[in-house]
Amino acid sequence: MHDFRDDTTLGRRDLLARLAGVALAATGLSAFRRFSQASAIAAPPKWDDRFELAVDLEIAPQQGYRYHRPYVAVWVEDATGRRVRTLSLWVNTTGRGPRYIRELRRWFSGERDQEDAGGPDLVATMSSATRLPGQYSVSWNGRDDRGAVVDQGDYRVVIEAAREHGSYQLMQQDLTLGTKPVAADLAGNEEIGRARVEYRRRK
Repeated sequence: MHDFRDDTTLGRRDLLARLAGVALAATGLSAFRRFSQASAIAAPPKWDDRFELAVDLEIAPQQGYRYHRPYVAVWVEDATGRRVRTLSLWVNTTGRGPRYIRELRRWFSGERDQEDAGGPDLVATMSSATRLPGQYSVSWNGRDDRGAVVDQGDYRVVIEAAREHGSYQLMQQDLTLGTKPVAADLAGNEEIGRARVEYRRRK
């Protein structure tokens, strides 16, 4: 003889299990939404396109008949020291020139790391000729070497110079790049007579 009480008991258990599953799903969805909202709030704002970072520098004049133009790299690092964007790379890529690119020790070390990570070969894609003594300016639009917009925050501007039969020089300046202009002057040296970095509204 069939016991209908067993069917009722099973039905109630099934219903309670389903209700518990719905409750757990709703709780999980609510937690996910809270997590997503918190993540959105915690994410730093992106670069303000009303601003640019300008780097003005002077290649210092030199005396002597053995003068060689310096190799110069200007780039930006993030707060962890990872290179974000190379702004200029003035080197000689013909003849014996390429062998001296490694004299830009810090930039070259970062370039090898970037290439190992699948980044672009900047020597091939963006290097240009060395410069005579004089005043020069480069700027940054807040994009990294791959073209992606960076976050606002703390960055370091680095200027590196090396010259055959000359000296090796490294200059750097930390800046917080947000929604307010900021500027700093860097002391000159044998290769770079002076330098100034300025985060400013676009002209």
